[in-house]
Amino acid sequence: MRQKPYAKAAFRVNQPQDLGIALARAIRVSVSGRPGGVYLDLPANVLAATMEKDEALTTIVKVENPSPALLPCPKSVASAISLLAKAERPLVILGKGAAYSQADEQLREFIESAQIPFLPMSMAKGILEDTHPLSAATARSFALANADVVMLVGARLNWLLAHGKKGWAADTQFIQLDIEPQEIDSNRPIAVPVVGDIASSMQGMLAELKQNTFTTPLVWRDILNIHKQQNAQKMHEKLSTDTQPLNYFNALSAVRDVLRENQDIYLVNEGANTLDNARNIIDMYKPRRRLDCGTWGVMGIGMGYAIGASVTSGSPVVAIEGDSAFGFSGMEIETICRYNLPVTIVIFNNGGIYRGDGVDLSGAGAPSPTDLLHHARYDKLMDAFRGVGYNVTTTDELRHALTTGIQSRKPTIINVVIDPAAGTESGHITKLNPKQVAGN
Repeated sequence: MRQKPYAKAAFRVNQPQDLGIALARAIRVSVSGRPGGVYLDLPANVLAATMEKDEALTTIVKVENPSPALLPCPKSVASAISLLAKAERPLVILGKGAAYSQADEQLREFIESAQIPFLPMSMAKGILEDTHPLSAATARSFALANADVVMLVGARLNWLLAHGKKGWAADTQFIQLDIEPQEIDSNRPIAVPVVGDIASSMQGMLAELKQNTFTTPLVWRDILNIHKQQNAQKMHEKLSTDTQPLNYFNALSAVRDVLRENQDIYLVNEGANTLDNARNIIDMYKPRRRLDCGTWGVMGIGMGYAIGASVTSGSPVVAIEGDSAFGFSGMEIETICRYNLPVTIVIFNNGGIYRGDGVDLSGAGAPSPTDLLHHARYDKLMDAFRGVGYNVTTTDELRHALTTGIQSRKPTIINVVIDPAAGTESGHITKLNPKQVAGN
């Protein structure tokens, strides 16, 4: 089998005596350096083999220090601080690598000491709370277009950041903190690469900052705050407008209100409109509590993530799902109900993939492949598995159902009826919409 292109490494075990060392090697490769999945192939003859218990016990390997610290070059750290100190409009971008590193306190101390505005990528939300005064998320486009020095912390200049091109200044200088040297210079030249694990790199940055103290210019922070306030006002108008049927904004406003009072929950999020809008509207207050489709944009991760987060943490989980996205893994609600997991699933039902384009491709009155049944009652699925279901059409009903679902710790589905005309293919890539709906 040819798994190597799709995994960090791939190994085959040819005899049962090698299982211990093979597992140890797979664990070490998986968690050391840049973490990644490892494929371990067990042929049928190995799976069917038997061993004496005493012999099997001797093959067990304890993995010592599987993820050793990788220290950055001190010269690179000093260069990074020097460049930031000279910057007029610095910006820190936190990626999921920063979240994986669990260097939360070092990152907070560095950002607050130097007063540098920051932007979190989706799964880095909560390293510093989204409501932090230095968060530039509300003025994201302006910050990216005007920053003169950007420090990437466990983040890559991939498509989620337009490869560092469209929407960026041509003369922006980049500092990149990454554990993987092959990520450096991948799309834009990196002025200062700092290669090492994030925790060690931030320890070095903090030590250097104490020797060469600087503070981000107040004028840059002030202009960002002006743009943040302007954008927040525009968003407030959308969130506070009551409509019937509901749209994404007022429905997510109700969800946001409830989650603000339940900051310990784990949030799972997938969809197109549902993902884009929830990422912008729902604030996170704690690190590693938001799980979504990430860089690859893969649908179908929702219920698996929800189950995993619930089992490993014991905490309530809220999964905010588009109706199409839910369909990719929805029958895992049986597992959720079987184990009585405290998972509340909020399904934004606008009757379409994206929103449906209404195009009759057959010419015979058949529905479009992107149209779903708007009158579908996803909440009724819970009748089959003895969970709890709610069908909601107002923000008050949604707040009540979500609050009850979280507090009850019972498997719950909330079917949120959304206007079929709400949303486009994606709030951020509308150029891909069918011509019939583009710009609507």
